[in-house]
Amino acid sequence: MTKRATTGRPGAARRALNPDAADPQLVYEYDRGSNYEQDTRLTTALSALLPEEQLVHPDQRLFQSVHLITEYAWAAMHFEMGRAVTLLDAGDPLLATQVLERAASLGRIPVQALHTLVDFLPQTGLLTMRETFPENTTGLDSPGARNLRRAAQPLWRAFTRALERAGLTSEDLITAQGRLASLADDERGAVDLALVRQGLIRLDGTIAEWKQLHLRMVWGQLGGHPEAEPHPVAGGGCPAMPTSLRGESTVSLVRMSERTLFPQLWDAVDATYRRFVPAVPADAAS
Repeated sequence: MTKRATTGRPGAARRALNPDAADPQLVYEYDRGSNYEQDTRLTTALSALLPEEQLVHPDQRLFQSVHLITEYAWAAMHFEMGRAVTLLDAGDPLLATQVLERAASLGRIPVQALHTLVDFLPQTGLLTMRETFPENTTGLDSPGARNLRRAAQPLWRAFTRALERAGLTSEDLITAQGRLASLADDERGAVDLALVRQGLIRLDGTIAEWKQLHLRMVWGQLGGHPEAEPHPVAGGGCPAMPTSLRGESTVSLVRMSERTLFPQLWDAVDATYRRFVPAVPADAAS
């Protein structure tokens, strides 16, 4: 890797998000030719934002920014998940844990961004914007969400291979985390992989938190909360259930909010519970 031999001193701005602002000091200038803008690709990133004159509603700046921030964070999480696969296959659970924890930490960025929408996006603002969106403008087509689900599969397979090489099971890792005595030297592998498992749980948890918060946002913006009272519509008949721009009922989001990145991760939790808590005989339960 060589250092680029350009001065990168910023010059006059070549672009602006709002060039017609009444006060020149309120013009958001960028693309000044600086090395900072070039190395971070900031000029390209800012160019993705709609110019102010194209916003159909002032809330659209917040709406678009939150979605772009989310997709950037998910792309970074996907990158770290790929690194974790390589590190697990290389027999390096310590670094694998580190990048999984990094991915989980990155996952808090979309959660915080979504909190901002939930707290500060008025329902009328979103519905006004939504009227201008073409059909099939839906978050179900998010490349970030789709790629995280896909990357979770090879990541789980790499974790499973690491367990097999160590002659361990996920239940062994749970036992190692809850031990009351120090492990022998030949049992240290269980500790290392238990930390990997904990990283997977945290990663899965950040995605689950985002899904639950997203469901709350949909209920707050489009409606469809299961405990809402159905109100009659003009002319009689049943009120229409809220739907996405793809025409799907928001009820389907409830099922989606419960999906996990790693379904097998929770099998060992159930198995450990059954081992510690005896099953109640059928005749006793009746």
